[in-house]
Amino acid sequence: MTKSVTSDDNKGRVYGGENLEERRTRRRQQFLDAGLQVFGTLGYRAATVRILCKQAELTDRYFYESFDTTEDLLMGVYRRECAALESCVIQALAAVGDGGEFMGAIEAGLDAVFTHVSDPRVARVIWIEVMGISPRIDKMYNDTMDGFGNLVMTVARQRYKDLGTQDQDEIRMVGLALAGAVSQCVLHWLLGGYRESKASMVSATSRVFRGLMSTLP
Repeated sequence: MTKSVTSDDNKGRVYGGENLEERRTRRRQQFLDAGLQVFGTLGYRAATVRILCKQAELTDRYFYESFDTTEDLLMGVYRRECAALESCVIQALAAVGDGGEFMGAIEAGLDAVFTHVSDPRVARVIWIEVMGISPRIDKMYNDTMDGFGNLVMTVARQRYKDLGTQDQDEIRMVGLALAGAVSQCVLHWLLGGYRESKASMVSATSRVFRGLMSTLP
């Protein structure tokens, strides 16, 4: 189905203090919020445009204004939540500062991760609902995990200067292995109903970092 364009959009008039671009941005945000709620509770496969529109309190013509399919909305929600997660981690690392102890920075970053994913909707969208949907979503997921792995190793390079002289393919896999360890722990935490405390999750995953980093030159 093609996107609809309304007459007021063609004229670009100001309504309620919003111009055309502001209205479109607000409506897109409403659908992203609706997507997080619906995908994070009912699940992607149970979601329909009708359900998403009801949650967003908008009509389907506005859905197709921003997204061609529900899969496109899923990608939008996933990217937004991953960006928010990365931002939280970067802020936590910045609070420690370049002069801070390496494991202190790692623990701060992990605390930020587990704080953010304590919202089960976020964890479900990032770690469950995107799996096995389509090749392009698989690629998006893999690229995102690569990005988190690279972030880990960027922090490590500040402490382990010799990493720049190592086999970079291997170093990239080290970062991916660490990101994967955290991902598996988040998934367990979510599916187990958050039985363990956040402090336990941070402590356990930081041990993985500490052990692996001890093998680096």
